[in-house]
Amino acid sequence: MHRAHHLRKCLEVKKRKESDKRIHRGFHLSSIVFWSSMAEIEKNPKKMTNMFERLDERDLHNILNELPMKDAIRAGFLSRKWRNQWKYLANVVFKQSTGKEVESLTHFISLHRGNKIKKFHVEFKYRPNKEDQVNEWMSFAIKKEVEDLKLDFDMKGDNDPLYILPPFIFNCESLVSLSLKGCVLELPDSIYLPNLHTLSLTRMEIGSRNGRTIRKITSRAPLLERMSLVNCSRFRNFNIDASESPNLKELAIIETKVDLARSTGMDICAPSVEKLVFLYASPRREYHVKDVSNCLEFTFALSDQPHEYLWKEVGEELLSLRYHVVLLNLLPHFQHVRVLRICNWCVQSLYKAEVYDKTRSRVSLSCTNLEINTSFQRWELPGVTYMLKACSAIEDLCFVMAPKQSQIPQLFLKPDDFEERIYWRNEAKSLVMAHLQNLKIMTFKLPGERYHSWKLWPLNLRTFFMGRENGVELLAALKHSSNNQLRVVLSTDKQHRRFLIRQ
Repeated sequence: MHRAHHLRKCLEVKKRKESDKRIHRGFHLSSIVFWSSMAEIEKNPKKMTNMFERLDERDLHNILNELPMKDAIRAGFLSRKWRNQWKYLANVVFKQSTGKEVESLTHFISLHRGNKIKKFHVEFKYRPNKEDQVNEWMSFAIKKEVEDLKLDFDMKGDNDPLYILPPFIFNCESLVSLSLKGCVLELPDSIYLPNLHTLSLTRMEIGSRNGRTIRKITSRAPLLERMSLVNCSRFRNFNIDASESPNLKELAIIETKVDLARSTGMDICAPSVEKLVFLYASPRREYHVKDVSNCLEFTFALSDQPHEYLWKEVGEELLSLRYHVVLLNLLPHFQHVRVLRICNWCVQSLYKAEVYDKTRSRVSLSCTNLEINTSFQRWELPGVTYMLKACSAIEDLCFVMAPKQSQIPQLFLKPDDFEERIYWRNEAKSLVMAHLQNLKIMTFKLPGERYHSWKLWPLNLRTFFMGRENGVELLAALKHSSNNQLRVVLSTDKQHRRFLIRQ
């Protein structure tokens, strides 16, 4: 009897352990899975209570920290053991839907008992009457040694009041990631961010001495590796000086707003940066690239199609000319990069450079990897030609054939500019024979939901290149290549087909 009783106890312990494993799997760091599990066990409250009581504190905290704040607090009603666990949350993410949540966050902070906050994200429409509360939030986050701080004050207009950042934020030694949107950036005399790796500034009017501001932040953050500047200093010259930031490797400059003052300029000095992304919607008056000597990858793109009212305001031909001039002025500063990416709209803006502006010296680039976003439409072909002639050292060439883009309105096009088929057939053959001698692989990517699968043989190129027949013409021209080992890749989101081009 004693032995049978012992075996029965062992089986019960084993079943309990297996049950605990199922519980842990059921509470797999996802609120959706979490609440679906709740729905299943709510029919048996006793079983539910027993299940929660067996979870240790560490597992409870892990589960709650992966839930939205509302769900984490609601979970306290499921078990006595869970009742106060939300007061130890390490991830605080606050998104306002009504004004009531502001008071709720302040109340949450007053009840928090944890020693440390890993993530503190706040997103709401700032009003001056909330300044004291926001200051209290910031003080709370800094005292709790926050690592990831994000403030998004949801600006809707340029005249909205701005929150002035308290100076102690810039001496928070625990910060690893800092993201600010719609704030006033007034730096204290002393700054020290020894563990900051990522910095993001969005819609920040940094000031007339913004070069000193950027330099001051980056120089006092010795571990800073990534920085993004989105719609900053739209109404004054923007001086991006990261010359004293030796570990900064990635820089993104994004200007999506077309209402910036086009009389302004931009200076860029980032000698340590290896990856630079530059997206813009409306060109400034001038750009000066002072030092990007270590840049290896450069992505240049228009952040969106030019807006219709902008065309009318500036004039179609003038605006198109400015895009083309900006691009040609910037490219020589990146002639040393190894990877170059260029968008559909930039290709279109080069139409004038290839067709009309023969007096301007051609840019020469030494990149070995080139990615062009193009649909091979008539008004894109001269720009594609220009880029391929400029990059004679290419080894890896990729065409991303995104959904057809709209043509820039009347972009210097005239009915008698050139006969499309004859022009492209001759240019494609000339490019392969004279400018793409180092090419090892050519890829045609077709992103999106269409053409996820196709038969390898017989391969219907007309189907793959539907609406992009000029791509087929370029593919056919590869037979003139002297490289018998040249590979071609046809790619969608789900399939890749490789084959060799042989003479």
